[in-house]
Amino acid sequence: MNILPGGKGKKAGVAGMGRSGAAAARLLSSRGYSVIGFDSSPSAEPVEHLDDLILGRPGVEELKALDLLVLSPGIPLDSSLGRTALEAGITVTGEIELAWRCTDADIIAVTGSNGKTTTVEWTGHVLKRAEGLQKSVVAGNMGYALSDAVIDHPDCPLFTLELSSYQLETISRMHPVSAAFLNLTPDHLARHGTMERYGDAKARMFMNQTALDTAVLNMDDPGLIRYRKSSAALLMLFSLTDRVVSGAWMDKQGMLRLEKDGESVEIVQAKDLALPGRHNIANALAVICLCGSYGVAPEEISQGLPSFRGVPHRIESLGTARDLIWVNDSKSTNVDSLKVALESFAGKVILLAGGEIKNSDYSVLGPLMKKSVKLAVLFGSAAESLRDQWAGFVEMEIAEDLEEAVKNVLSRSKAGDTVLLSPGCASFDQYRNFEERGEHFRKIVGGLS
Repeated sequence: MNILPGGKGKKAGVAGMGRSGAAAARLLSSRGYSVIGFDSSPSAEPVEHLDDLILGRPGVEELKALDLLVLSPGIPLDSSLGRTALEAGITVTGEIELAWRCTDADIIAVTGSNGKTTTVEWTGHVLKRAEGLQKSVVAGNMGYALSDAVIDHPDCPLFTLELSSYQLETISRMHPVSAAFLNLTPDHLARHGTMERYGDAKARMFMNQTALDTAVLNMDDPGLIRYRKSSAALLMLFSLTDRVVSGAWMDKQGMLRLEKDGESVEIVQAKDLALPGRHNIANALAVICLCGSYGVAPEEISQGLPSFRGVPHRIESLGTARDLIWVNDSKSTNVDSLKVALESFAGKVILLAGGEIKNSDYSVLGPLMKKSVKLAVLFGSAAESLRDQWAGFVEMEIAEDLEEAVKNVLSRSKAGDTVLLSPGCASFDQYRNFEERGEHFRKIVGGLS
């Protein structure tokens, strides 16, 4: 076990009282630490397992009293809090590293700009159906903090983790036995500054791997070429178009194949997967690599892959209401995820897009909008910016919020139309997170029946 030092008589701080911070507080308390919470918001409320909560900016003396400070993913190491703690000689870490030090389970890790949640849940789905791995658990950035998971599942043999660049910035010793970097497209540049720094933050996932481990990379993404030597581990590649020496690929007949130890094994036909779109075929290839590298038998992978039905809020079918087909893709929070969603449909859709704008060029989607969208209803603080960037490509309307957007759709649609919520933007202007936005959309659609 990667033992966290005993906490008896010691004091630990947790910065940020969100889901990750609450889980870290719970784990630290279970290890005997006295836990002090820190949050910059004056309206933050204490979570369970805290001995005290300090709001606003803490003083140096308050930080010096700590033996350890855990930063939530939203707080960077180079924040004033992180810098002050480091200068005071305090050990600073993140929730993922903290939790990893409290379990002896193996770790499979997945990162990338898009497709992380689907790939992680799909991998977990296959693993739980494999011999000896029924107690494996999915955790991480998808909503179930690893700190909670290691307490809730002390006998778990294997955690499959979705990891964001924010979470990976604060790891130091965390060591996945198999790790996949799916793709790299512009996102979170307000924090990382450049694409190189963003990619390098994600590639930290490989830094502690050894020759006994496996690193998985998307061969079709040119942005990942520079990371092929980022790990000492065995390299497995996956590709939609080209055969690989070690990894997974799709042949010209649409068969997904595993190349391992000099053998080429047929896994499943792409047409038999339940999830639409070439991006999901790529995700499936990553799943094949991750499960195959962990020793899951090819026949177990073949059985598990087609039975996975997807994850909430990611091109999720909500069925039919008012003679319209409704699709919830609230997890679409950037340009590339919106592009992927639009490319997943054969015919034109009515698009609901908007939210909190990101520092990205949405105009690049103009030609695709013209091809794939019959009407775009834009909402939230991003609405006017999106309208300006897509002017001339598609017919558009602006709504104040999601409820008004749906009302506009009902007055402009005809029976059989597909209505796609794929915001392409963050949710924080009107919601706490994309899950809350997706649940609200599901409730609105449910009320139409």
